[in-house]
Order: sequence, then C-alpha cells, then structure tokens
Amino acid sequence: MFKKTAVLAYPRSNNLGDFIQSIAASHWIKDGQPFYLDRDQLHRYNGEKVKLIMNGWFMEAPTHWPPSKNIEPLFISFHLNPTAEKGMLTPEGIAYIKQYQPIGCRDFYTQRTLEKHGIKTYFSGCLTLSLKREAFLKKDIERTGILVISPLERLLPQGKNQDSNLLKRQFLNGVRQIKQPFKNQRYKQATKRLNDFLIQLDEEIQYHSQLLDPQRYSETERIQAAEEQLMRIGSAKMVITSRIHSALPAVAFGTPVLFLSDGLEHPNQKSRLEGLESFFRILNTEALVKESNHIPNPTTIPVAIKERFEKEIRQFLKE
Repeated sequence: MFKKTAVLAYPRSNNLGDFIQSIAASHWIKDGQPFYLDRDQLHRYNGEKVKLIMNGWFMEAPTHWPPSKNIEPLFISFHLNPTAEKGMLTPEGIAYIKQYQPIGCRDFYTQRTLEKHGIKTYFSGCLTLSLKREAFLKKDIERTGILVISPLERLLPQGKNQDSNLLKRQFLNGVRQIKQPFKNQRYKQATKRLNDFLIQLDEEIQYHSQLLDPQRYSETERIQAAEEQLMRIGSAKMVITSRIHSALPAVAFGTPVLFLSDGLEHPNQKSRLEGLESFFRILNTEALVKESNHIPNPTTIPVAIKERFEKEIRQFLKE
C-alpha cells in the first residue's frame, strides 16, 4: 500500500528550473505535503513504498538507473538527454521503463529514442504547462514591464573541465581556451542585438537569472527563489529567455514569450527543444532585427495536453 506521494528533489542544483518542475508536480498533490526524492539517488531509496511523479531531465548520474523497487513512478514530461542514453538504456533500464509504458515524453527527441527500443510513448509536453497563475498571484493584478531571464548565459565563459581523466581534461580545457574568444565575440554581438530590440519596446525591463549558487543558498532558499521567479513571470507583460522552465510557465500564465536560441546549437541542447516550438517562438537574436516593436499575443495551450495531464495524474494518485 502506498502512503506517500513524492516529487523529485534537486539538492545540488543551481538551476531554478529544476525546482519549478518540482513545484509543478507538487501542485497536483492535494492531500498533505509531498515527499521529496533526490533525482540522482533514486536507486538508493529503501523506505516505504512511494508513488513518484517522474517529470524532468534525466539524468546527471545515469549509472544510478533504474530506481528502487520501492518507487512506483509515473513517467510524464520525461526528458532523456543524449548524455545519459547509454547509461540509462541498458537492457535492465529498458525493461524497467517498459513496465510503466506508455511514457509521457516532454519532447519529440525523447519520444523517438524510447520508441526505437520498443517502448510505447505519447507526447505530454512539460508539466509546468499545468501551473496556474492564480496559485501565485491575485487574479486581477496588473501586468507590468518586460522580464528578461538568463537570455544569453550559455554564451558566457564556462569554468574549467574537472574530468578525472587527465588527458581528457587537458584536451577539453584546450578546446575551451581556443573557443573562448569566439564565444566572447558572439556574446557581445548577441547582447547588442537584444538591447537594441528592448529599447524599441519602450517598457520597463527587469533582468533576472535562472541560476543560483547552491554553495551560497540552501535548498529551501532556492525553492523560494523559484516561487518568486514564477510570481515575476506571472506579473510581466512579456518574458524573454533562453530557459525552457521560464518560458513554459510563462505560457501557462498567459504571458507572451520570446525564446532565444543563441548558444543552444549542441545536440544535447537542441534535443530538449524538439516539439516545444508549438508552445513558444524560438528565434536567434539575429532575427530580432525583424521583430516588430510590440508585445505578441500569448500562446494557447492545446486542450489535449491539459486533459492528458488531468487523466494520467489523477488516475495515478487515485490508485
């Protein structure tokens, strides 16, 4: 018998988007507080049987797959990243996922990958699309200004590679050093194009990051920062970002979005976006020069997406 319902936790994450996904899952749990399970330590759980809403990016530690037998998962809004495929899609890993098919996939890339292994799937979109603006703000609150969240962070200099293999580490850091002047130039050019576009809008601009250092801020503080970010998203006239979990909550709240793709050319990044272009516009800063100087209309979420969330999650929590 299941006594608890769990959502994923990210105790080491610097990305508020992870916490926003957990918030979206926890809003479906009406009876009591959700139980939190570390996404990358699910194999170690040995407590009482628990149901887990399994939404999000998988995973930082693919060798820790599959999860404990004491966890009953609902695979919904599931993203399998190319970096983790080999470790997760072992014969054992595939057999585990098949037990819980059909799998609700957040993107078309995950859907195709799983189907290649004979796993039944459906496109669910992201659970953050089920967030309700009124859960964070008064319904009649007036929208003000443009909210710019982490628009070009992936073009910024990255820290040195810390791989334990000396030769690999030296090689990757050498490549990084060669590429950095080009990335710096791209960042300057992209920033100028974005600033030129923002000036045209003649609106108050707020800048925020989706990253928060876990060495300086506790997990509780990062969760609170994620909730505050959601409030800002719901209060804005428009959101400009390169972060999926700022863009999708904006769609859920009826806030228009421009999603900037600068720095997202790598397959590991592009895989996450396949299918999401139906929810928000994806464009490079080079395309901003052609954009009109007015705020676009918000996107409407397909009814089928909302209904599938309702059906799958309600059934899962009821069993």
